[in-house]
Amino acid sequence: DKVLKSMEDDIDIRERVSEDILSGRKMKLPSNLFLLATMNTSDQSLFPMDSAFKRRWSWKYVPIEADCPQSQFRIKIGDKVYKWASFLEKANEKVHRLSDSEDKQMGNFFIKSNIEEDEFKSKVMFYLWSEICKDYEKAGSFFKYIGSEGNEVEFTFNTLFPTNDKTNKILQGFMSY
Repeated sequence: DKVLKSMEDDIDIRERVSEDILSGRKMKLPSNLFLLATMNTSDQSLFPMDSAFKRRWSWKYVPIEADCPQSQFRIKIGDKVYKWASFLEKANEKVHRLSDSEDKQMGNFFIKSNIEEDEFKSKVMFYLWSEICKDYEKAGSFFKYIGSEGNEVEFTFNTLFPTNDKTNKILQGFMSY
């Protein structure tokens, strides 16, 4: 009975919809359809689209908030666990200081869940290395940790590979720095 009713509804809809719509030549959207999307305004490759969207539709700026309850993720590196919110605050302070811009800062949902060292390196550290360190001369000081002799040790992104105890210690040192 349910299947028959569904088929009747389908036939009724087909009779009311034009052939252009059924064939795909035209598209009709229901009046109660809303599209919600997010866009990172610092994504430079999307700048023309971003500008066009801002001119044509309503938009709302969402600030970075370390205390956002939905983004209290954890970063596990070796046997240590770090708070994403704390890292985000400190890293964004350095990013802002180096770039003199808020556009390069990472947002609450740059990561979307708890992560471990491989994802942290390939997503977060790579972003910092490729988008901050390569663009700003003085950014070389961003990738540092305190060595065993109490001295500052600078490292490169490549130094973090392969993932093992040695490279995890460097990453843990960076997180503490």
